[in-house]
Amino acid sequence: MMRRALFVAGLLGAAPAAAATDPTLATLQATLKEAQAQLAGLREPDPAYFVAYSVVEHRALNIQGSHGAHAGVVPERVRSVDVDLRLGSMQLDSTHKIRDESFFTAAGRPHWITGFEGASDPLRRLLLRATDDAYRAARARLLKVRSNEAVKVAREDDSDDYSPAPAVQREAPAPTLTVDVAAWSALTKAVSAVYLEYPEIYDSAVQLVVTEDDRWIVNNEGTAVVDGFRHLRVATWAETVADDGMGLSVYDYVDVGSTARLPDQARVEAMARAVAERTVALRHAPVIEPWTGPAILRGRAAGVFFHEIFGHRIEGHRQKDEDEGQTFTRRVGQPILPPFLSVLDDPTQAQLAGEDLNGHYAVDDEGVAAERVTLVDKGVLESFLMSRAPVAGFPRSNGHGRRQPGNDIVPRQGNLMVQAEGTVPYAELRKRLLAEIVRQKKPWGLVFDDISGGFTFTGRSTPNSFAVQPVTVWRVYADGRPDELVRGVDLIGTPLTTFARILAAGGEVEVFNGTCGAESGWVPVSASSPSLLVQEVEVQRREKGNDRPPLTPPPGAHP
Repeated sequence: MMRRALFVAGLLGAAPAAAATDPTLATLQATLKEAQAQLAGLREPDPAYFVAYSVVEHRALNIQGSHGAHAGVVPERVRSVDVDLRLGSMQLDSTHKIRDESFFTAAGRPHWITGFEGASDPLRRLLLRATDDAYRAARARLLKVRSNEAVKVAREDDSDDYSPAPAVQREAPAPTLTVDVAAWSALTKAVSAVYLEYPEIYDSAVQLVVTEDDRWIVNNEGTAVVDGFRHLRVATWAETVADDGMGLSVYDYVDVGSTARLPDQARVEAMARAVAERTVALRHAPVIEPWTGPAILRGRAAGVFFHEIFGHRIEGHRQKDEDEGQTFTRRVGQPILPPFLSVLDDPTQAQLAGEDLNGHYAVDDEGVAAERVTLVDKGVLESFLMSRAPVAGFPRSNGHGRRQPGNDIVPRQGNLMVQAEGTVPYAELRKRLLAEIVRQKKPWGLVFDDISGGFTFTGRSTPNSFAVQPVTVWRVYADGRPDELVRGVDLIGTPLTTFARILAAGGEVEVFNGTCGAESGWVPVSASSPSLLVQEVEVQRREKGNDRPPLTPPPGAHP
């Protein structure tokens, strides 16, 4: 029997029409014009000099199988509205940081959800109300800003609060994604049964997550954007508990931007078996003790490593904020990495090493065209990731202002790319690791295959350190013993010390795709890097639970 293809847009809402006839864009433009006229009629001494409207319609579909059973098709749909309004002047406006303001006294940012059906009037009504609310909040905040500036010491960086940018006219509605829901329901159900062959795995799943985000942006500078983000992730994960109570999980995925690039069932099943076998192996692996010594970070692990300990520290707003550690603020033009390494961020690049990149976009959330930015050139710091908020020496945006709907915009990473000169094959990199183990008179070194994520502290009130969570770590012995899988490892340290100890790079580049959470919410990102040999890393034992594994075996398992 032929399976009937179903359209995600048919389930979750239609994709936008062309800009010339797009009703949402027309409503945004007409309402902005009306609101500007009303604001101008107030004749206040502090004008609302910048107003922008942003609408994001998010549609998602999660098709999941677990334990050999169909676990459901879960649709999601929401349309978010953001109004960005600046009151005052470009030099000092209502968005200016209020120093020493606490989390509890800071006013929350208004955020609105609007409906989908019917005439455009409901959106117009919401926009006018939201503009009024934003104006009132901005006026109250501008008073606080000026009072705060009057009683505080002079700012170290007296850059303006805002920089203008050329208007962007972009009419590129994203294509509708088409998935066969019945086929993928059957696939995820069938592949999830693989985990039943492994009694030591206590929970697992296989899923397809389809995401369609349509976006509209207009502002009073003439920008009008209609575009979207399309993303499909096939993922599988497994969980277990070791005898000492440590919870363990392994996760693998394939990210693509179109249905044509989705993996077939054989590849998904191979992913699931690899995840299952690694999960069981980790359950029986020894726990590593706190240790320092030489290590190799494989490509994906190195990419996440740089994202966490470097990428967040070169976001522009952290150079201006005096509560930040400002690790690299005064290091422009100085070496911060070995001379064989360069780092750039290029949201305009859609693919690398045969993989679709999550951090790809053409226009940022402030309506500024995305740019390829060289951050480090042959070891020397050149630039920062910039939004429309200037910092000393960097007066304009380079298209990295990003946010999850409902949050203020700040500079964020897109596609962070580590590039190396004088690379060597991985076999040679491993030989150098063994030589470094011998030179340091260490019994062993480490190889980090993959890192699931991590966090970093960038403020002055906490140590400027990082911690990342590796998934697969191998202990490598210099005396020829086989590599040994270990568990319970957290990779910790401080950035300047770690960067100074990178010795060499491998030739093959690997890509990590994911989402990153920070002040402006969760945004899609990618990080890519070759494998890196590091002279010394530090690891600590990971937090663990104390509950015993399940007392009863799963159904069908034999003791």
